[in-house]
Amino acid sequence: MKNFKKAFTLIEIMVSILIIVSVLIIGFQLYSLATASKIKLIEQTNLEKNIFYFSEKLFTLVKKGGTLDYEEYFNRKVINSKFTNQSDAIESGHFKEKTGFGNFGADGIIGTDNFGKGFYYCLSGDGEVNKLGINGCWNNDKNTDSNAIGGSSRNYSGVAQRYGEYSFQFIDYNSNYDNDGGNIGDENSDGKIIRDDDDQHKGIGPEVFDFGTDVKELYLLSGNKRERTYIRWNYFQDEYVKDPNKNCSSDFEYCRGTVEYLKLEGKDWGIDHIEGNNSEYENDGVIDTWVISKDFSGGETVIAGGSKDSGNFWKPIFSDDINISDFKVYAYPNIDNSKVWNTEVEDENGVITDKQQQYLLSPYITISIKVKPSHKVKTKIKGNIKEVGFNTTINLTDIFSN
Repeated sequence: MKNFKKAFTLIEIMVSILIIVSVLIIGFQLYSLATASKIKLIEQTNLEKNIFYFSEKLFTLVKKGGTLDYEEYFNRKVINSKFTNQSDAIESGHFKEKTGFGNFGADGIIGTDNFGKGFYYCLSGDGEVNKLGINGCWNNDKNTDSNAIGGSSRNYSGVAQRYGEYSFQFIDYNSNYDNDGGNIGDENSDGKIIRDDDDQHKGIGPEVFDFGTDVKELYLLSGNKRERTYIRWNYFQDEYVKDPNKNCSSDFEYCRGTVEYLKLEGKDWGIDHIEGNNSEYENDGVIDTWVISKDFSGGETVIAGGSKDSGNFWKPIFSDDINISDFKVYAYPNIDNSKVWNTEVEDENGVITDKQQQYLLSPYITISIKVKPSHKVKTKIKGNIKEVGFNTTINLTDIFSN
């Protein structure tokens, strides 16, 4: 018998090649998908690890920071009172208007070494109809500048507040609302308003922010009252976006957000904030001067809010592969309840409301954060990693900060 050898036709060869190429392409695609999925999984895992680590860092920072710094919240409230809408006061996730951190008073200029006047005090006017209300005297004429210095009817709305001024909003230095011989508040005629028989702690004062609202920035005061910790959200152009036409805007697409913090140290240098100058209030045992912590200022002595404070001493908490896309802080209570004993308050219309459940709370905060990768991570992967959101509630105490 003869053996016949049959050669492949051209069509069969082409079909075979096509099958082999298809198999190779599919295999390569599957490998690429597997590799991309692996990279995405790795980046997702790394991101989650970093989020957990830096969130714990934030939690620890808050716990060690102490309790709510009502003096600075009051200062912020008064400064922001110049805005009709609070949204106008926000820029890049935090407040754009500087407060001076309690180092400035009336007629002072933040960003300079002109620190302005000292304290003012609240006092009722002449007659019961002119008695001091529940909200202090920062935004009305029931203060020493109005009643005791020529009757100028001074209103402190929008004016930086000295550290300690919030405490004075709870005291009426003319509680019997009499004329005191023309020098209102000077009950014993010694030429002074304070420390006489008509001084009375009212047990009520101004709320420093609206109850249950996002306060934007977290202000903490240590148990020994000598250290302040401030935390805020800040967003800006993502430095890993190389296209000059892609800018950070309202849609947040090319922005990177982070959470920053700053620490201040308290000094007893007087209201001129000059150590060893023997000025008024210096070395009286009361903190009146706040400087940037030397861990933040590079060892230099910088009066917070003064001429040497560039505003660039804040440090980020999260790493640059993390994008904090949203940050909210809810703080409770909205009044310093260590000064409150009168919870039945009467508003301007004569309506009495009992705010015991709102005021007499142990201080705590709830932080809400949304996180996604920055463009540093996005450039390594295809597709999007889902935004991660979480809330945490932290009870505030002085125990860890004394």
